[in-house]
Amino acid sequence: MGIAKYYHSSSIKGKDVHYISADPSTINVNNINGKSLTASSSGYFGINGTFFDKESETVSGIACTSGGTPVGKDGTGSSAVYKRGTLVQFRQNNGVNPTISKFQLTNIADVGFPLSWIDWAISGLNLYLDDSSITDSTKLTAKLKSAEHGQSVNKIDPPEQDDRAAIGYKSSTQKIILANIKEATAWEAREVMRYFACDYAILLDGSNATQMRAKLSNGNVVTNGGGRNIYSVVTVNNATWQ
Repeated sequence: MGIAKYYHSSSIKGKDVHYISADPSTINVNNINGKSLTASSSGYFGINGTFFDKESETVSGIACTSGGTPVGKDGTGSSAVYKRGTLVQFRQNNGVNPTISKFQLTNIADVGFPLSWIDWAISGLNLYLDDSSITDSTKLTAKLKSAEHGQSVNKIDPPEQDDRAAIGYKSSTQKIILANIKEATAWEAREVMRYFACDYAILLDGSNATQMRAKLSNGNVVTNGGGRNIYSVVTVNNATWQ
């Protein structure tokens, strides 16, 4: 059984941050069927997923589980409206050891290897942690606009503060980081994920869709974020919570 741990700090790069550090073996992507993750009836632990269309109740980003199977209503979740940063866990040749990497994808079918290798995939906005040319908010905004049509996401251009959800992978500890970053611009969220020393990080849906549900070592449940009904979640499953 994998390990997960919930943390809260009010002073990471000047931001109030709730986050979960979890073994990759505990992570998956699921459909929450228009519920709030923070509600006890959701049945899940983790963080909100990617973008969605409220009217049709469909997922408008990549949100896939095992075998690259989309989790959204009516088969949505296999593609994004624009090419977007996508974190994928996969097992080469369906082997035992997983690999976690970042891709720029419009459709999960473009990942470049058999979908049967995939454990899960989730898209959002790439924070370009591995791009040393991005040294300030202006350069990040320009990159998000040119590479991912970031201007179609609220409060990216112009940059404004809002609650931000993010997922990152830290290879040095082999942990997935799920973070709810309060009142942050995309650049400030990037700085928080850099503080965690993540190799890659993706901004998930934000504002009042940002929500987290976790557990303490004593079994108590902790929640934070908005109560908006959402349609995909990055889940922490069958974990020993420390």
